Amino acid sequence: MAHDVDPAEIMVFLPALCRKKGIPFCFIKSKARLGKLCHTKTATCVALTDVKKEDLTDFDTLQKTFMSQFNDNTDLKRK
Repeated sequence: MAHDVDPAEIMVFLPALCRKKGIPFCFIKSKARLGKLCHTKTATCVALTDVKKEDLTDFDTLQKTFMSQFNDNTDLKRK
């Protein structure tokens, strides 16, 4: 999810939903950076649905990192 989405109300429910469903998530510094991932000018959020077999180890590492930094972070839940 990009942190600079305007209006923020569009995205405000997604972190709680991801925590409830156990889906790892993270915040990216800008819509433009997230857009580079999708080969577009900007993007507000991206969901990965299919991962190549050769990228599964990197994907698992990212999942564990995102779960510890964002999903399980109690300070982030309060803000």
